Amino acid sequence: MKSLSLQAMLKNQRSRLFLLFIGLLGMWLTQSCDPYNKILKSPDLNYKFEMAKKFYYEGTYYKAQPLLEELISAYRGSERAEEVYYFYAYCDYHMKDYLVASFHFKNYTTNFPTSGKAEEMDFMYAYCLYLESPRFALDQTSTLKALEAFQIYINKYPNSPRIIESNRMMDFLRAKLERKSYESAMLFYQMEDYRASATMLRRTISEYPDINEREQLVYLIGKSYYLLAENSIRDKQVERYEACIKAFLELKEDFPDSRYLKEGDGMVEKSKKALQQLTAEDQEKVKISQSIAKN
Repeated sequence: MKSLSLQAMLKNQRSRLFLLFIGLLGMWLTQSCDPYNKILKSPDLNYKFEMAKKFYYEGTYYKAQPLLEELISAYRGSERAEEVYYFYAYCDYHMKDYLVASFHFKNYTTNFPTSGKAEEMDFMYAYCLYLESPRFALDQTSTLKALEAFQIYINKYPNSPRIIESNRMMDFLRAKLERKSYESAMLFYQMEDYRASATMLRRTISEYPDINEREQLVYLIGKSYYLLAENSIRDKQVERYEACIKAFLELKEDFPDSRYLKEGDGMVEKSKKALQQLTAEDQEKVKISQSIAKN
């Protein structure tokens, strides 16, 4: 019985090995017969390039890219290198890998500065950075890079038909930065960090003087300084009450019909009374000091 069992086990093992061999053979035959594999293994560079372009125009960029990547090295320094790299850069763009595409578009103009497609590549570099720009709450490095790239493009090609489109996208990017600055400043105010909010609110107005929320920001600057002064040590109160008064004077001058003026006037009056009190206390201290000095 044991002998028969052993024979059966050996037979089963041989069967499994045979099936595995058949499976591997089938995979090898399938791969070796795969038309795309034949293209990859072909030594004919012209044929590979024609097939890469065929895949590209068909929209199968994932097939075109490996062929083009090989051809970049093969054609380096030749007349065809520029055309190959052009298709290669656009493969990443069409596959929505905008960060990598931006690198290749910029690299294109570096490698082929006199190309007739240089203007297009400069624009696509900026456009890819624009597409990479995230929502306002996230890091805006790509937004800043995109703005810089568009400005360079506009300066370099002032008569380009893409100028209007570039300016439109720059306006959108600036609006995103403006929103981020506004929300950051408001966050400090909501957290009751009035020193930081006063600074950030003023910075927002300085960087974006035409911001729609300017009236609200000036009001909050005055209120931040008032609340900050109320909770400050005595040595800091004078400058902060004065900053409060100055902010509300600015509000009254720029927005004479502002809905915030009534509340602002109340804080101004309280600030002035506090300053008078502080001045009186200082004068009293001077008198006491003088009296002690005489005695």
